[in-house]
Amino acid sequence: MSDKKSTEISCLDLVEASNGLASCEFSSHELVKACLNQIELHDIHINAFTHINVKALAEAKKSDLRRRSGTTLSKLDGIPIAVKDNIDVMDLPTTNGLNMKWCPEKDADIIRNLKSKGIIILGKANMHEAALGATTDNPHHGKTFNPKVKDGTPGGSSGGSGAAVGADFCIAALGTDTMGSVRVPAAYCGIVGFKPTTGFWSTGGVMPLSTTLDAIGPMTKTVEDAALLCEQQISPINLKSEPLAVLGNFEDAACEQIIVNSFSEFKNVLREADINFTKCNLEGYEPTPARRAGLIVCEVEAYALMEDILRSKPSAFSSDLRKFLEFGSKISGSKYFHTLQRIQSFKTQLLELFNEFRFILSPTTPQTAFPFNQNVPVDQADFTALANFSGCPAISIPLSVPEHSPPVGLQIIAAPGKDAELLSVAASLQELIDENNSGKRCQLQN
Repeated sequence: MSDKKSTEISCLDLVEASNGLASCEFSSHELVKACLNQIELHDIHINAFTHINVKALAEAKKSDLRRRSGTTLSKLDGIPIAVKDNIDVMDLPTTNGLNMKWCPEKDADIIRNLKSKGIIILGKANMHEAALGATTDNPHHGKTFNPKVKDGTPGGSSGGSGAAVGADFCIAALGTDTMGSVRVPAAYCGIVGFKPTTGFWSTGGVMPLSTTLDAIGPMTKTVEDAALLCEQQISPINLKSEPLAVLGNFEDAACEQIIVNSFSEFKNVLREADINFTKCNLEGYEPTPARRAGLIVCEVEAYALMEDILRSKPSAFSSDLRKFLEFGSKISGSKYFHTLQRIQSFKTQLLELFNEFRFILSPTTPQTAFPFNQNVPVDQADFTALANFSGCPAISIPLSVPEHSPPVGLQIIAAPGKDAELLSVAASLQELIDENNSGKRCQLQN
């Protein structure tokens, strides 16, 4: 296979790769080899992976044999994906971003599920230490760099997964999302990040950060890819008849100017297409204090979950993470309980909005990807945490930005259990955004 063909194959999205395998345009072995070639050539500059599956090519050959014999396991058979390094995969070490590793005796539930469909685990993706942060500046495994923003963070905590998809090292990836850890990297890396309804996928075999807020989500190149990976059917949507709302609590918050401009242009695209939307608000909801409430829950639960490791192997933790966990150990039970009550009140308020609106729109983040040498903004998860508080499905898709500008994400939230509906409206909105981009390019060419 030529270098050009290898690069072209690794750039495919999941639907294209699945169709290419089905029509025998290329084999799974060629597809996996193409991804491994890209990793070998370019991951030295990105550092998306902590471990590569040395059996990936052998597993690809098995997939090809199944296809030739007519025993293909699913449409996903032979597709290579990356997996965040807090999700157990047999024969690959798990680190959870810590200065230690363990070899799991069995696959996480989600991995067992995907392997049964013939998916190939390409390797484990770098992450923010213990998933408690949003930069993937890992003190033990090194920084992961954003493939779309020079010297920039890919976000976190699923930064390695986001960077791997954004750099075309894999066809898709898995991340975990506690207060936005799938959607923030998706926004920063210009890809799609989907947090399903809490409990949509079992978290068994995933090193938890917060059992209250954790969810597993796919990171992909298109909305259709996310739907295929989640086995959800995308249906045709008439956007003109959908009750859409823009959440003023986020729209009115302080944002980087490119975020403001991109979201404003998106609203103009909706107006020009005669798609109605209403501005709504969660009364009294302040994104920053709310996100801090979520952080308290994370700190308390993370300490409880990692206390034994912290006591037996303190060298596995950076000094900064130890301080976080020690802070969590000192939070009183009453403060933790009252914080959970606050989060429940946020959920109640949001679910009341869904009595009137089907989908709520906002920017995904208040800022774009920033350089590692810049101070880390504290508000990266201000817009994403709400979906975790409420158990709602939420997705980040790329918005239109000027050429050579960093990516910007659009967040769409739906009521719990409405995953297929959310993916359907997201696909329609992505098509609308892409059509508008194509129109602008044609005008420039003329």
